[in-house]
Amino acid sequence: MELPHRHITVERQIDVHCVRLQRSRMNEVDILEMADEVIDLIQKRGCRKMVLSLGPGQIECLYSVFLAKLVMIRRIIVEAGGALRISDATPETVDVFQACHLKELFDFTPDQAAAIKALND
Repeated sequence: MELPHRHITVERQIDVHCVRLQRSRMNEVDILEMADEVIDLIQKRGCRKMVLSLGPGQIECLYSVFLAKLVMIRRIIVEAGGALRISDATPETVDVFQACHLKELFDFTPDQAAAIKALND
C-alpha cells in the first residue's frame, strides 16, 4: 500500500508507478514539495518506470520552477536506470515544453495506457 501524499496520487500497474498531480494549480512551495514526493518514489521506493500525468486539464503554475523540477526528476530516474513518460498533457502544456526547448528531452504519450505499454515494450 502506498503512503498518502499531499501533491500526488500514485497507482502501481505491476512495475510502473503512475503518478498524477492532485491539483492543476500549484504555487512554488507546492511544486517543490511535489518534486520531493516524486523523488522519494525513485530513491526510497525503487521506482524505475514512471508515468507522470499532466492532465487532463491545463497545469497552472510557475512553469520555470515546474519544468526545472521535471528535468531534475527525469535526470534522477534515468541515473537510477529507469524511464519516465509524460501522459495526458494538453497541447498548451506541450507548447510550453516546446517553447523552452525541452520537448525533445521528454517522451510524451497521449494517455496512461499508452505510456505503460511504451515502458514495457
